[in-house]
Amino acid sequence: MTTESGFLMQVFDGLLNQTDSSPDHVRQLYDEWADSYDKNLRDWGYEAPALSARYAFSHAAPDAVVLDVGCGTGLSGAELNQAGFSTIDGVDFSADSVMKAAARGVYRQVSTIDLLQLPTGLPTAGYSALVCVGVLSYLSDTEATCREFCRLTQPGAPIVMTQRSDLFEERNMQAALDAITNDGLWQQIEVTGDKPYLPGNPDFVGVGVRYCIFRRL
Repeated sequence: MTTESGFLMQVFDGLLNQTDSSPDHVRQLYDEWADSYDKNLRDWGYEAPALSARYAFSHAAPDAVVLDVGCGTGLSGAELNQAGFSTIDGVDFSADSVMKAAARGVYRQVSTIDLLQLPTGLPTAGYSALVCVGVLSYLSDTEATCREFCRLTQPGAPIVMTQRSDLFEERNMQAALDAITNDGLWQQIEVTGDKPYLPGNPDFVGVGVRYCIFRRL
């Protein structure tokens, strides 16, 4: 087991490039990071969970059943609850993070799933809103992932996602989003320009985040 000091050094020195790691390595990283994750992100000025929750709430009914994809330790769930949602399910591939999320008391249920194995076992059209914050950087097949999001949501549901600005361009993410639009599965509400991502982490200087907001058709 990595010591806390050694692990935090690994995170600070290599988090930017963890997207190229194996799924097992990423899972271990987040399992070991779970205890200090909230504090680290707070120290780095991470606003994506709060902003994503506000985007979702502005396009959904307060009684929407929300799926928090890649819920981690529950930062997004807490912000979704704060924004006004009361029925939230969370899923993540880190078992240790899922336990932290469940302990927050804001989720109806939380479970462990692997988003690299599609389709997931989640019900078709089971949700009237979906958020996915800080996860797409680890899922290189953007189009397949977003099509799964469409399967999981009901017509009219807002789908709110974030992607790092460097990976948005590198992976030609807009083309993947447009392909789904052209197939009539969703309507683009907004894809923002670059916004601050982790301004307090020196490894991420010059790296922003884009918010992608769609409505399921």
